Amino acid sequence: MGLSVRDILILDYFDGKPVHHRMPPYKLNIYGSDANDRIDELMADGWIRASRPQETVNMLPDKMLSDFLKRYGLSGEGTHAELTGRVISKIPEKDYAHGVPKIYVLTKEGKAEIGHHMAYVLNVRESYGLTEGEIGESQNALSQRGEPFTARDILSRAFQQKINLYTMAGEWSKLRNTYYTVANFYLRAHDNSSALSYLYLVFFMDMSGMGNKNNLVPYENLFPTQKGMILLMDEIRKELRMTMDDVKTSFLSSIARLAPRLPFSYFSPQMMGSMLLERLRGQDFNGTRYIADRNVPDPSSKAYHYVPYGRSEAHTPVHHAPVVKPKIMAPPVLRMPTFTAPPPFRPSEGAFPHPTVPKPEPEAPVQPKPVKEEKKGLFSKLKHLF
Repeated sequence: MGLSVRDILILDYFDGKPVHHRMPPYKLNIYGSDANDRIDELMADGWIRASRPQETVNMLPDKMLSDFLKRYGLSGEGTHAELTGRVISKIPEKDYAHGVPKIYVLTKEGKAEIGHHMAYVLNVRESYGLTEGEIGESQNALSQRGEPFTARDILSRAFQQKINLYTMAGEWSKLRNTYYTVANFYLRAHDNSSALSYLYLVFFMDMSGMGNKNNLVPYENLFPTQKGMILLMDEIRKELRMTMDDVKTSFLSSIARLAPRLPFSYFSPQMMGSMLLERLRGQDFNGTRYIADRNVPDPSSKAYHYVPYGRSEAHTPVHHAPVVKPKIMAPPVLRMPTFTAPPPFRPSEGAFPHPTVPKPEPEAPVQPKPVKEEKKGLFSKLKHLF
């Protein structure tokens, strides 16, 4: 009975490591929380074993091998391979078994299991981020063709399926990152030409300005391709012995063959090709220089979402409510009731019930007292004396 994918990955991880090694906690989310216990069970079932002394004596340094041979009266001169062979052939295994490392070694059955599922192993070894379902679907599709294929063929098809999915969903930032992963995939396969084509696609996506969910980054927030990636492209170009003219021709050809049809791009492929040559020559991207050459986005477009303020706000579409003009109302009029003066108060005779109390007489008006005029000035006082 075959092993699960997780057990195969555990076997591949522990192969060649010391028998006392334990998986670090940060890797347990990939291999499972019980990976350290599971390797003991796989060892007991015969999928992996501990090494024999003859298999690891070559791990000892030359100085240690030479001293060990001299202790037995043998020559300590020669290459590392000669010293190792002399120890194995001239000295009994039990005499040096205690001094050599002991590591995990796959059995024949364990090697066969890993060989049959190498696509899953490479995916984890090289951190491609594909799921088991994506790899399994790709493997089944290639098996139905009836043609021979390799583990890298399986991964290549899985990458293409992922690219198609992101293209249909408008997840352009995720597509850009996938292009970079595929470029690394081809670099590990020593296919520099294909790797350069996918690095061209990374540059194309960066300069287009398109993000996930068809969101368009404002031009002032446009993020150019990192300098390290530009240096990698230049290194590959030199290995392929390509001139700058060859690079521009290769770039336009790759974009025409492989690039998706975007709902919007700030620059045309021809303009991007000129920018790429400038970057390869060591010139940083200057957004101000290309303002007149850029395409202008349309905020009312239905094909993409454009928010003209800030990258963070552009992650989610903003739906503006229709503007309703307020009605101009006349100021309210304060209406007061008509005031009518009441009749003057006249006391009646019944207001004084005691007969002996005379009615009050109206008071005579008070005459103002004459004000004595004070004479001011010297002439007025002299006149009063005469």
